[in-house]
Amino acid sequence: MKKILLVDDNRTMLLFMEKVLSKRGFIVTTAQNGMQALEILEASEDIQFVLSDWMMPEMDGVELCRRVKRADFGRYLFFVLLSGKDDQESIIHGINAGADDFVVKDTHVDELVARIEAGFRNLALHNEVTLKNTQLDEAYATIKKDLESAGELLKRLLPSDRKLNGVELSYVSIPSAQIGGDMLGYMQLDEDHVAFYLLDVAGHGVSSALMSFSVQQSINASNERGSIVKSATDTPPYYRLNEPHEVLHQLNQRYISTDENMLYFTMVYAVLNIKTGKMAFAVAGHPPLVWLHGIKGDAEFVGQDSFVVGAFDFVEYETSYLQLEPGDKLWLYSDGITEAEKGAQQFSEEGFRKAVMELNGQPTTLQTELLVNRVRDWQQAEQFEDDVSVLVVEWTGYLEGEQPCNTRLSTKVNAQFFK
Repeated sequence: MKKILLVDDNRTMLLFMEKVLSKRGFIVTTAQNGMQALEILEASEDIQFVLSDWMMPEMDGVELCRRVKRADFGRYLFFVLLSGKDDQESIIHGINAGADDFVVKDTHVDELVARIEAGFRNLALHNEVTLKNTQLDEAYATIKKDLESAGELLKRLLPSDRKLNGVELSYVSIPSAQIGGDMLGYMQLDEDHVAFYLLDVAGHGVSSALMSFSVQQSINASNERGSIVKSATDTPPYYRLNEPHEVLHQLNQRYISTDENMLYFTMVYAVLNIKTGKMAFAVAGHPPLVWLHGIKGDAEFVGQDSFVVGAFDFVEYETSYLQLEPGDKLWLYSDGITEAEKGAQQFSEEGFRKAVMELNGQPTTLQTELLVNRVRDWQQAEQFEDDVSVLVVEWTGYLEGEQPCNTRLSTKVNAQFFK
């Protein structure tokens, strides 16, 4: 139903226009002054079209238009000024007051009706857009709530224990949105070995987060026959630990990109012998590790030139080895921390290396938090443009008589997205 509020202080004109418009199929409500019109609009939520005379006592049509446009009636109101004036100045004055259209009183009825019909078409389009925006807002609110709920569930996966046999660990992982594509973790493979890793899936949001979770599940070492970090053997202990390059190779075969899925990720995977300090690692397109020498206090980059995981099926990875001394630390990080910006300047990998050395005197369990806060202070901003993950692993040395861990219960960290 096309309802019109007709406003005119001239009762004769009001009755005449009401009769004309009613014959053309419109439902007409009348008001003889501006205050009465405002009261009707307040009470009648189904009226969205106002046709008002310009010249009226106390409150003319222009002032009524201004009040209608300023007021919050909870809906859009289409306002047409009807006047005996047709000069350019009057038209500009009316449009500037907020009028959607301007009609001269001696306009032929057919033209008046055509303009009114055009106004209702505009109203229909506006209402449709408003409805769709409301639906989008509701959908966004639902998605946001779901992501926040997922985030709360993820927090429960984070352990409070930052120490395994022979190693002390600290980590921070912060998403650029509710969830991100970074993942880091560590686990006890057996009595002698600890594995740790950090990966960064390209992009942000749900798809990247889902892939990082999937990769984490693939790395889970609780089932030797189904795990990519262990292989079953026929002789005791009936398994062998896969070399880091073998782990990356299997991940690359499992997550190779397709036309439907163009995601890929960078990664570092390492295995540390907690008794000897010998560490094996492999890198897939990831920023270099920072090796802090505990005794000397200096730090160096260790890395490899390699391809990311999931982009090419022909890629070969390699395993490199380091001999750690007690107190040495390995720092793994995503490029979100080194590419933090202040103007045109980036924090950089070299800035990261220097910060690692400067923080060496602090407790290991606090160093990642202190480093991230240092970058925040440097960039003069609390938030990061990209996901940020940092993991530090200190080999504390092995003391004879230490109680071996229960390797049936693999300790895993899913430090995804959270500080």
